[in-house]
Amino acid sequence: MARVRRLLALGAAMAGTSACHTKDAPPAPPARADAGPARAAVPAWSSNPLAGEALTGAGDSMVIETGPHTILWPASAQELAPPYTIRATFTKHRGRLHEGYGILFGGSGLQGPESGQVYSYLLVRGDGSFLVKRRQGLETPVVRDWTQNPVIRRDVDEQGRPNELEVAVTDSVTVFRVNGAEMARVPSAELSVRGIAGVRTSHECLLVVRDFRVEPGAADGAAR
Repeated sequence: MARVRRLLALGAAMAGTSACHTKDAPPAPPARADAGPARAAVPAWSSNPLAGEALTGAGDSMVIETGPHTILWPASAQELAPPYTIRATFTKHRGRLHEGYGILFGGSGLQGPESGQVYSYLLVRGDGSFLVKRRQGLETPVVRDWTQNPVIRRDVDEQGRPNELEVAVTDSVTVFRVNGAEMARVPSAELSVRGIAGVRTSHECLLVVRDFRVEPGAADGAAR
C-alpha cells in the first residue's frame, strides 16, 4: 500500500482521499487577526494505491508524501478530450535524485489495479532530465526517454527546485514544456490523450504541487 500521510506543512487541513472514496475536509482553524486574507482549502483529491491518509494543502498548494509510486487526481475531475492544457509547478523537498514526478493525462481506470490503468505522463527528476511515457495496463512504453535539458532546475543540496510543467494537447500533436521551454512535440496518436488529468510521483518523495490547473479548449500552447 502507498502511504500518503497527513502533513501540516502548509498549515491548513484538506480532504483525505483514497482510491475508493473521498472524505470531507475537516474545518480549517480560525484565522488569526494578523493572518491576512483567508486561503481556500485545496479541493479533494483521490489516489491510488489506497493511501489511508491523504494530502495537506492551502490555497493552490498541496503536499504529497509517498512510499511506492502514487497517482493522484482531483476527485471531481471530468474526462478531457482535446484540445486542453494542463499546468502545475512541482518542488521536491525530499527524495532520491533519480525519482521522477509530474503530470499525468488521458487517464482511465485510475482507481483500479495497474493492469487496467491507461494514461500518459510527463516527469522530471533532480538531474535535470524529463521523460514522456505511457501506461497501457502492465506495459509502460517509453515515448521520449530520460533526456537532460538545461532549462530544468536540478536538485541542490539534496533539495529540488521549482519546475513548472505544461502539457498542451490537440487532436494532432501534444507539446511538453518545462519552465516555458519546449521539451518534446509528440503526435497525439502515440499517446493516451482522452481521460482524466492528475499527478504522478515516484517512490518515497515529499513533493509540493502548486497551481495545478486544467484548461479545456486552451491548447493554444501547442501552436507556439
